[in-house]
Amino acid sequence: MTHLIRQMGYVVIATPDPDGSARDLADMTGVRISRSASDATYVSSNARFCDVAYLRENRRGIRAVGLEAMDEGVVDEVYRRAKSEGLTILADTPLLPKVKRAVRFATPFGPIFEVHTPIARDDLPPASTNGKRVRRLEHVNLRATDPKGFHDLVTRLLGMKLSDRTTNYERAWYRCADGFHHTFACGPGNGMHHYAFDAHGLYDLAGVADALVAKGRSLLWGIGRHGPGNNLFSYYLDPNGCVVEVSFGLERIDNDEIYEPGNWEFNSASNVLDRWGSQPPEAYGKALTPFVM
Repeated sequence: MTHLIRQMGYVVIATPDPDGSARDLADMTGVRISRSASDATYVSSNARFCDVAYLRENRRGIRAVGLEAMDEGVVDEVYRRAKSEGLTILADTPLLPKVKRAVRFATPFGPIFEVHTPIARDDLPPASTNGKRVRRLEHVNLRATDPKGFHDLVTRLLGMKLSDRTTNYERAWYRCADGFHHTFACGPGNGMHHYAFDAHGLYDLAGVADALVAKGRSLLWGIGRHGPGNNLFSYYLDPNGCVVEVSFGLERIDNDEIYEPGNWEFNSASNVLDRWGSQPPEAYGKALTPFVM
């Protein structure tokens, strides 16, 4: 199947405090605040206008996960496919400024996607990104009420490729056209578990931990190395209760035709979550941010 999605888009988060949320992310990861208004604040780790958008609402939750389409025609194609699947179309306009076209729809398994045209790039001098610990929004980790049904939907509807899975789809990882091991992952439940940034190096993961300690906080889990994806990881909680991962070294798959997805056992002895043998704390497993209409 031809790729429809080029790369990770954005995460849109509803929160009573957009500015405070954005400033906390900037303090931890070095992202820039690209725009701040009374009802929304936008942050970016690179020249793109936005990686994470915080919209002012009384509730906290995930409004949508953005996926950047290969071209404008894909937005129309995804709209057509979503309608034919009987999915609920929430809007045919983007949640963000500086995005030309989008279609936002709810899946029957919980997650809400917004497939959109490219995010506008800001004209930035090269030195403006030198102080950042992270360089791109890497992936999101989702929870679905029926992970196998979710697998069938996203591979059929969005053309996502399966990179790895556990035997009974306790976890599965999906990639798009850019070849990185996963644009999103999924497990059982209902909501979003975390969103992840790609760091420049291991030292940046240490820098996030140092920044947390300076504010009287600490890592939720890490540093460790995942099995699928083979990336180094660290996790912390943001002010909205969302888990943020800062990752380095995610595997890149260079040939869709010859790559064979792995099938991992999902148990405490398999080291699927951490090759180095640590187990996630209870708070990590319980963390979940709901999707909200």
